[in-house]
Formats: sequence, structure tokens, C-alpha cells
Amino acid sequence: MTTATTTEAPAEKPSSSLFLKIGVGVLVVALSALGYQAYLTVWAPYAAYEDPDIMGYLEQENPKSLSGGDTTHFHSSSGETFAQEIPNMGWGLSAAFDRGDGFFERPLQAALPEGFSSNNDGLGPLYNAVTCEGCHPADGRGRPPMNEHEPLLEGFVRVSIPGTGPYGAPLSPPGYGHQLSDKSVAGVPPEATVRVKWVEAETGVLPGGETYSLRKPEFLITNLAYGPLPADTMYDMRFGPQVYGLGLLEAIKEEDMLAWADPDDADGDGISGRVNKVWDLERGGKVIGRFGWKANSYDVRQQSAEAAYNDMGMNNPLFLYRHDDQAINHKARQNCEPEQNACLEAIQGKDFEMTPAQLVDVTTYLQTLGVVYRRDVDDPVALKGEALFAEAGCGGCHKSNITTGETEIARLENQLIHPYTDLLLHDMGEGLKGRPDFEASPTEWRTQPLWGIGKVELVNGHTNFLHDGRARNIQEAILWHGGEAEQAKQHYRQLSKEDRQALLKFINSL
Repeated sequence: MTTATTTEAPAEKPSSSLFLKIGVGVLVVALSALGYQAYLTVWAPYAAYEDPDIMGYLEQENPKSLSGGDTTHFHSSSGETFAQEIPNMGWGLSAAFDRGDGFFERPLQAALPEGFSSNNDGLGPLYNAVTCEGCHPADGRGRPPMNEHEPLLEGFVRVSIPGTGPYGAPLSPPGYGHQLSDKSVAGVPPEATVRVKWVEAETGVLPGGETYSLRKPEFLITNLAYGPLPADTMYDMRFGPQVYGLGLLEAIKEEDMLAWADPDDADGDGISGRVNKVWDLERGGKVIGRFGWKANSYDVRQQSAEAAYNDMGMNNPLFLYRHDDQAINHKARQNCEPEQNACLEAIQGKDFEMTPAQLVDVTTYLQTLGVVYRRDVDDPVALKGEALFAEAGCGGCHKSNITTGETEIARLENQLIHPYTDLLLHDMGEGLKGRPDFEASPTEWRTQPLWGIGKVELVNGHTNFLHDGRARNIQEAILWHGGEAEQAKQHYRQLSKEDRQALLKFINSL
């Protein structure tokens, strides 16, 4: 008997072509997923913006929309509009940006006892704000108080008396610093309580029947802890301006600023801008200032160090020792005057309350905050307003086409930018008279950049402008112009209502 047997065929090995097909399929799925993810993270946010033609701007890169050259960003529809880093930065700059952003936003606390420390101790003993964002909310503008019952939260009042302080700086009143610190750490009395009362300064009617009313501040200063202020004290209220685009402004060439300056009005156009000469805190000597309301700071680093010391009481590499150390008995410099004993006796923390690394990071952060793009570049009304802006002579100070020069961040070099400023001092008339600052007279102010101005209401919830917030909208800011800008203001006053609205639409598009 024979037994039938079956032989099982060996299993067929998968062919290499099958593996190739599977691999290609997986790759296609992965790339599709990555592409969709890229869409979600990069492109989809733009689709939700209120600008229907945003994709067109991204694709065409309309040169008129690129306020900051190719460092311009297109995030224009959220409260983070002013908080964007410039695009296409290297990872090192981007990491420093993030660290600086963290310090800028982080609430500070009073100095801890010796032997203890944290990343955010060293506030005070006297101060006006507990964060950088306290005066620059969302990297934008501070808001003035509505009336005398509301505290001064996002700004401060600066004071000085006739005369000149160290290195040509303003002279502060005896017992007080350059600005009234209305807050303090426990055990230290604040310098004063500051309130603001708004009073009517001027009313009028513009062509077309539109009425206007201008206001100015009166200061109600009480609870002076270190003696009365002299009768000849000069006062200025200051609110932090927007802080984006500072690196590009820093990269504007000094030779261009000097070429724009015309201190004797040699060309007879009524505009006689000039540079302010300020003290270089690191190298000594007089240098050209370009930051601050009166161009009283040399660069972003020194402006940042000054703000940390004066606004928050943070000593730092540029404000570490006092010139009168022998009278203070403390190694680390604090923002106390010799007459302020309780301030001098307050707990001293680490030598660097704002460390050298933190100063570098904050400086880099401010240098690399991007500028939002200009909108409505093809809108006929805005374009008409642009022509009217030029006809009024506004461009004599608010210069629109500038090419940046060499700077420490190569990404900011050789950019054609449209900041609408010359960074020079201009006499703005008696209506805006304040304090002198280095070589700036009481009536001279630096030309404020206009880029991004149309997004202040979105980001900060108000439209208060000028150094002290007295202007409640752009039109009021224009009507406060005087001195060298008197002719331009009168030109604006004579425009029809339709033309005024066109000019304002143009400014709001920047």
C-alpha cells in the first residue's frame, strides 16, 4: 500500500518591488501629513485674518507693504501683532529673542536676602512698574489714566530743575530722581503719589463742520516723602512707545541723520532738525542719541539698561556703581538718592539684579522685534491720503525711504525700510513744552516713527498718542503740532473733511 504524500511549496519571498511600493506609499502619506501640518502652522493662521488679500501680499511681496524690508512680518490681526520676531532668523538669535521675551514679560519681585536669589528678584527699592511690559503692554503703547481718580499705571512723571546734571543730563530736584517713583518695596516710602487731571486747552471747528477739543495734563502730586519740590520744577509725563523695529532704527546710518539735519534751516523750508548729543554710558564721551522721546539714549542696549534702572530699580552692568558710593555704604548701586535713607537701607540682593546675560537677551529681543506690514497699499483713498501727506510737508520729518547700514545683527543690514522718522529733534512749539534733556530744548522732541501706528488700537485698546498721551487720536496729535510743524498742521486744518479722512486712513495703514 502506498501512502500519498503532499509537499508544501515554500513561501514566496516578498519582492523588492513590493518593499519599494510600500515605502513610497508611506513616504507619500508622511509628506502629505507634514504638508498639512505645515499648512496648519504657517498658512492657515493667515486665512483667518480680516485682510482678504493677505495671501496676495505673501505671494507678490508688494514692495510698498514691506515697512521693514524683508524683515517685515504679516501678523496683523491679533493682540500679538507687535510681538513678532523678524522672519528667517538664525536659531541663535531666535533663542535669545525667546529668552529676552521671557524677561520682558516676567513680573519682578523685591530683592531677596543675601544667600538667596532667583531669576526675577531685585525690584526696587523704588520703582514705577514690575515688568517691562508694564510700560510697553504687548510691546505697544501705555495708556494714560482717564481722570484724577485713576492711578498712573503705564507711565510716570519725570522732573527736573534748571541746570545741568552729570555729563549734561537734566538736573533732578534735591531728594528725588529723574522721575517720580510712585511705588516701592516694603519699608520704603514711595517718592510721591501722582494723579493726572485733564484740562481743556483748545477747541475749534474744521472745514465741513467737524469740531475738535484738545486737552493737556495737570499733575496732582501729593505725599511727597523727601521734601517739597522746588517751585521751578519742570514736569513731563511719559508713556512707553511701541518697541518693535528698534534694531532697524539702530541700523540707520549716522551720516544719513547728519545729512538730514539742518539746524540753521539753510534751505529755508522751515524745518531745522538736529541731532541730540548724549553721554555714552559704556565708552564715555558724547554720541548721537536716537532713542527715547527726546533722543536721549544712544542705542537699544543703553536704553534698556536705563529703563531697567529708572523704571524698575534693577541695577545692571551699566548701572552698577554710583559716583557717590562713599556716601552709600553699599557695593551694588540702587536707584536711591543720598537723602533717601530708608531706600538706602533696604535689603540689597545680588550685585547684578539684571545680569549681563539678561541685558544681552533683552537687547536682542528689542532689536529683533519685527515690523508689521503696511496695509491698503492699493486702496485709492489711502493712496490719496499718502499724496496729501506729502503735499502737507509731513515727509520733511517723517522720512519714509531709508536704507539701513552696518549693524551687529547682519539680518538687519541693507534693508529698505519705511519708518516715517528721521530720528532728529524738532521744535514742536510752546504747546508741547516740557523739560530739556541733554542738548534737547524743552520744546524739542524726536520725530516719532509712524510704522505700525494703525494697529495700536487693536493691540492696546486705545488711540492715545504723543509723549504724555494727551492726544486721543491721530487727528489730535496732528493738531498739537507747532513750531517747525506749524505749516504742515495749518495745511491739514484747511483740508476738506473727505481729504482729512483720506490722510488719516493712510497713516492708519502704516
